[in-house]
Amino acid sequence: MERSPHLLLVGDGPVVEALEALCGPLGWTTTVSAQQVPVGPEHDAVVVTSHHDDVDGPVIRDALAAGAPYVGAMGSRATQARRREWLLDHGVSQEALAALHAPIGLDIGAQDPGEIAVAILAEVVAVRRGAATTVASVSDRGGDIHPDLAPGEAYCPGG
Repeated sequence: MERSPHLLLVGDGPVVEALEALCGPLGWTTTVSAQQVPVGPEHDAVVVTSHHDDVDGPVIRDALAAGAPYVGAMGSRATQARRREWLLDHGVSQEALAALHAPIGLDIGAQDPGEIAVAILAEVVAVRRGAATTVASVSDRGGDIHPDLAPGEAYCPGG
């Protein structure tokens, strides 16, 4: 029997709450922290919703270095650019960055926290199963994450 996946959820707020709630019915276990925490081999997926420089960069760096099967981070294109710069400045190679799913989730038009959580978990499942999807990842699409909103109008439930 296959071991249940263990997700490390780094951040707080309604998206993390929705992710944690949806993992239960999937039979997945979670660790939730709003602080920087060690990433180990027990973590099958690391999902970062934090937007705090002293938390998200180090956790993403450590997750990539640990070889976590799935590493994803929520945030705007500007937040992703800031993180990528921090990661490159702190020893993460361009090759390692290719494994980062950011912005996170499948591109299903998710808007509210529950929908965003579904999009994230669907991407985690697809990566875990090696599935090709007909729905692309948000990170594979260029342009604005929320093209129907003016810059700065998008609500970020991840904090």
